[in-house]
Amino acid sequence: MTEEQNRRLSALDGRMNELLALCERQKTDIRELTLKLEQEKSTVQQVQKELQALKTKYRDLLTAHVTSVEQGDDVKRARKRLLNLVREIDACINYITLLNG
Repeated sequence: MTEEQNRRLSALDGRMNELLALCERQKTDIRELTLKLEQEKSTVQQVQKELQALKTKYRDLLTAHVTSVEQGDDVKRARKRLLNLVREIDACINYITLLNG
C-alpha cells in the first residue's frame, strides 16, 4: 500500500470508530428516554386515578351539601361554587390530555 492509501485507511478507521461511538450514545439516549417515558406514563395514570377519586368524593360532598341547602341564596352560592369546581376539573382534564398527547 502506498502512503496515501494508508493515510486514507487510517482516516476511515477513525471515522468508523466515531460512528460506532455515536451509535452507542444514541442507543443509551434511547434507553434513557424510553425509561423516562414509562415513568411519565405511570405518573399520568396515577394522576388520573387521583382525579377520578377526587371527582367521586366531590360529587358525594356536593350531593350532601345541596341536599342540606334550604334557602334560595344558599342554592345560588352552591350552584356558583359547583360551576367553579367543574371548571377546575375541566382544566385538570385538559392538562392530563396534554400530558398524554
